[in-house]
Amino acid sequence: MDTPAHEPYIERPDIGSEACYPEGPGTDGPVIIANEFADVVIRKVETRNGMRLEIWSPRRGSRVLLDAVALDCLSFQEPGFITEMLARRPAP
Repeated sequence: MDTPAHEPYIERPDIGSEACYPEGPGTDGPVIIANEFADVVIRKVETRNGMRLEIWSPRRGSRVLLDAVALDCLSFQEPGFITEMLARRPAP
């Protein structure tokens, strides 16, 4: 069966002209994921201790570097745990 190929839908959220997304040698990305509540910039970075996934929140000005073990741990969490994390109010 031939089905017509569809153009991918790409969201281009209004992130403002002041946002500066980090780029540098030895990195992949960035990948920007956003909706009306949050936006994050994700990229793979090489550190002295190996490859990490960097998650950066331009709105909050915070970032975290996660290694493969931390990412693996996130992958087997129950949905309720993630819901609890979302219910917490982040520190200013």
